[in-house]
Amino acid sequence: MALRDSISSNTKTAMKSGDKIRVSTLRLISAAIKDRDIAARAEDRCEGIADTEILS
Repeated sequence: MALRDSISSNTKTAMKSGDKIRVSTLRLISAAIKDRDIAARAEDRCEGIADTEILS
């Protein structure tokens, strides 16, 4: 499972369980990844960033 899919799945699980802190943390992580995707697209990398780049 890709890292993005894992974060999305964990966010949904946290929402269902009512864990507000975990939900907000996972949303911040997801937003940071999307932000890096947008920055990569501005550098003519149309596919965004790879999962390996997320961890660095």
